[in-house]
Amino acid sequence: MPHTITTFEEPLRLVVGARRHEGSDVAVIELSRADGGILPAWTAGAHIGLRLGSDDLVREYSLCGSPSDSQSWRIAVRRADPGRGGSAYVHAHLTEGVDVEVTRIGNLFSFDPEARPYFIAAGIGITPILPMIECAEEQGLAWHLLYLGRYTDSMPFLQQLSLFGDHVTVIESSTMGRADLSTIVAENTDAHFYACGPESLLDAVEEAIRPHPGVHLSVERFAPRALATSETDSEFTIVLDSTDQKIPVRADQSALSALLEAGVRVRNSCGEGTCGSCEVVVVDGIPDHRDSILTDDEQLEGDYMYVCVSRSLTPTLTLDL
Repeated sequence: MPHTITTFEEPLRLVVGARRHEGSDVAVIELSRADGGILPAWTAGAHIGLRLGSDDLVREYSLCGSPSDSQSWRIAVRRADPGRGGSAYVHAHLTEGVDVEVTRIGNLFSFDPEARPYFIAAGIGITPILPMIECAEEQGLAWHLLYLGRYTDSMPFLQQLSLFGDHVTVIESSTMGRADLSTIVAENTDAHFYACGPESLLDAVEEAIRPHPGVHLSVERFAPRALATSETDSEFTIVLDSTDQKIPVRADQSALSALLEAGVRVRNSCGEGTCGSCEVVVVDGIPDHRDSILTDDEQLEGDYMYVCVSRSLTPTLTLDL
């Protein structure tokens, strides 16, 4: 099943309606239409692509407000030093009254209301979890959140989460040590786990779940996961299903680069397999998946690939382009 990504033909022009801070390094930004009009609907786990400045810099940020609020979108951005420029721009320039453009909205981290949810978040990874908690509350689910951080003053939205009482467990690792994820998973094998945070956390959660093949895990990554790669990549050929055009992909270039060089328009943004904007349907051939989005089962199905990072295990790969 494809993930949901909607790219606007014309960027959605919004205005910063309000800005506040959670701690010293997280800016919480409220976005709305200048005329107060209705915004596109979204579901828990969704993110938006925000264009920052005049250099066509687009960064993805999770929506952390309420899906029921049709007139305002909320994002929370932690300043990363050093970073890739997005968070620094947000902190320096996105003040009340500033116009911004949203290029797309998508959901690669959707919430399943049919299973008991167990949320695991660290730091700014709490952002996509907040709307999921609202949904779980509305549906009367027996949810729980394990919220991790080195220091509590670096953990945004703690005051908001304190309203949920024993539904939330906060672990400050500097004073309490690390969470026993293996025991937590073993005691909650009936749950659907949702995890978001740094790669070290996601690796630890995946390791804890590995002995329990029936347990479902959904993760949201802010950075590409580390992959074991061969010393050299091989050339392959992309075939466009619509025209039968054949496009060679050199060993030293990405599938996306080859497509763009051939004049094929493919939406793209992150270039590292995390945002989902370059998703393409695979008609024939076996992709070499190197993204940080698809689950192991989805990769085995081979129905979709992200051409900014993934390659081919077969000499030719036919794409729905």
